[in-house]
Amino acid sequence: MEWKFVELASGGKRWVPVLIAALLTLGWPAFGQTVAPCPDPGSCARLRVGSASGSPGSVVTVPVEFQQGPADSRPGGVDEIAAIAFTLDIGPNLRVADCAEGENGLPASVRRNPAVSNFRVVVENYTCAGGRTHCLCPEGGATPDPFMNIVVYGPDPLPTPGPNPIEIPTLPAGPQELFTIDLRVGAGANGPQPLHVYTETRDSTRPQFTAFLSIGDRIAVDQTCIPVSGQPPCQSANPVSQIVIEDGVVEVTGGACVGDCGGDGEVTIDELISMVNIALGTRPVTECSAGDENRDGEITIDEIIKGVNNALNGCRPS
Repeated sequence: MEWKFVELASGGKRWVPVLIAALLTLGWPAFGQTVAPCPDPGSCARLRVGSASGSPGSVVTVPVEFQQGPADSRPGGVDEIAAIAFTLDIGPNLRVADCAEGENGLPASVRRNPAVSNFRVVVENYTCAGGRTHCLCPEGGATPDPFMNIVVYGPDPLPTPGPNPIEIPTLPAGPQELFTIDLRVGAGANGPQPLHVYTETRDSTRPQFTAFLSIGDRIAVDQTCIPVSGQPPCQSANPVSQIVIEDGVVEVTGGACVGDCGGDGEVTIDELISMVNIALGTRPVTECSAGDENRDGEITIDEIIKGVNNALNGCRPS
């Protein structure tokens, strides 16, 4: 695998494999093409996001697990995956629980499993250092990213580039937990909160600053789709995925505080006005999902009254 010096989107420079340099800078277009899912899950690699449950304000732990495809006795391939890059959409009601810096420049809420200590885990949009306009842990009350851009690659520590070939490790055959994420459930959360990995098998578009999932093997071949000689990854005619994705979910127990649009544990006059505007049809319900207690896509007079009571008497879960 070739190595080179690149400027990261998050600021700073480091040596990274060419295979994942583009993933770290997240320069992919926002529109994908239709990619057929893996026809036989047993023949493909697998990325699984776990699930958890907790009440508003609590912290839940979500595992992320990987499994190689079946061995085929050939160099590289879907059984020798060495690098993974993906965006995990956590939505507006979940936040990274601890933004302090932990191991290897990760947020303290992201903990690498010791079984993959020879691999680096990077959360590309961790901080707004270097003039970034968006991140998971902004300062000054800015809105955090509702997604995490994650890359896993080896070896760790990175060797000093030189004339000798660098041995690229493959991830464990698995199923193997790669890392866990601690997420705080917002005060306004209610019902299931999806944990979604963007992939071209399921998503025709993705939000700005995010990426479709990609995997690469130890000889620097992109194995996200069945490789086609002379064609870019997943861009040949009728591309077929080589990885199965299992999304997770955080089940919110105990309900949310009706009217707490911002999820800060209280209902303000501005939030009540937002609820009224949504009820009148002049604003979308997505601007205050905590005002839609029964999740029917609209805000009613009864829900506005509950919001007023919560503003007057303090936030009470529904």
